[in-house]
Amino acid sequence: MLLDATLGVCAYLAAYWLRFEAERFAAFLPSAWSTMPWVVGAQLMALALAGAYAPPRATWLARVIAGALAGTAASSILVGLILGFEGVSRAAFVADALLFSIGGLGWRGVWALTALTRARRRLDSLSDALVDRTEEMTTLSSVIASLYRYRELLKNLVLKDLKLKYRGSVFGFLWSLANPLLMISVYSVAFTVILKVRSPRFPYYVMLGQLSWTFFSNSVTMSTGAIIDNAGLMRNVFFPRAILPIGTVLFNLAQYFLTVAVFLPIMLFWYDVALSPPMLLFPVFLALQTVFSIGLALILATLTAFFRDIRHLLEVALAALFWTTPIIYEQAALPDWLRLPILLSPMSPFVVAYQKLFFYQEWPDTTVWLVATTYAIGAFVIGATLILVFEDRFTEYL
Repeated sequence: MLLDATLGVCAYLAAYWLRFEAERFAAFLPSAWSTMPWVVGAQLMALALAGAYAPPRATWLARVIAGALAGTAASSILVGLILGFEGVSRAAFVADALLFSIGGLGWRGVWALTALTRARRRLDSLSDALVDRTEEMTTLSSVIASLYRYRELLKNLVLKDLKLKYRGSVFGFLWSLANPLLMISVYSVAFTVILKVRSPRFPYYVMLGQLSWTFFSNSVTMSTGAIIDNAGLMRNVFFPRAILPIGTVLFNLAQYFLTVAVFLPIMLFWYDVALSPPMLLFPVFLALQTVFSIGLALILATLTAFFRDIRHLLEVALAALFWTTPIIYEQAALPDWLRLPILLSPMSPFVVAYQKLFFYQEWPDTTVWLVATTYAIGAFVIGATLILVFEDRFTEYL
């Protein structure tokens, strides 16, 4: 509870800092300090009522999320009654709920993983004759090390998928360019010809978001089958189960590299865009997006092994998330109250960063850095923890 209280304070201040610009944040800070005890108290009470502090059970993930969201919603109503609803920033409370949920899941995941490691070590001490191969993958650092040891398997899985995708195809890789080219053409015609959007470089703007969105959506969609579609392999061969969803992300990353290598130089030349220093940050944000995608892939692959409806729910979620990501519209054109909720959409900080680097040729804002980094680290820690805790039960459900 003490950790959650500390996390609640940090998340609340970070949410206000995200909502208001640096010079305006100082003006709103006294109000944030005065309402913070009510907000943090409501969040802790909701977590307690949801059973987040009870002995660990398989439903801990849902209980923490439900408690965090319910507590933040109740606190927003409580603060509205105290200050008046006109003085309550809804966007700040949305950001607070998201940051608080990610942080709460993260530290609980590490705690659960530590408890699992201790239990396995106690079992090993009871029988020195048995060698548990899973002992080498019970912490986040050991998982990363084991992935390095199995890098040849990971590489072969990615190469296998690439070869199977283009085997027997006349045009090969060119088919991967067809879908983004078609979508960019459709959006360009729809918005510049039909809706009369007067932007001479609109196709270039759409391309930056569409290509990164395709990498993300394909990665998470394929990850839902990474575990359940390889049941035979997992029953017969020992290897880190995390390799399977990670392999799907790296396969789509290779696709993304090839697509960007074709489209980006053409667009830069066609629209006479000069190279600029902010573009050097592209590998950094691509690395953050890749880590974020790997984290989500681990989460979705684990959940799909137990709940097959995740695949169908993901299709609906991706359709909604596309329109909450500023791909075919500019974030700057949105009302002030809507900009932060849109930035908090899962793919928005990465898309906005690419647009800043290549379209506006500007350095990304601090808020973009904060949200992108939080999403990447939070998703990876939660995903790695989930697959480590539940990987021993995969074969029971496959």
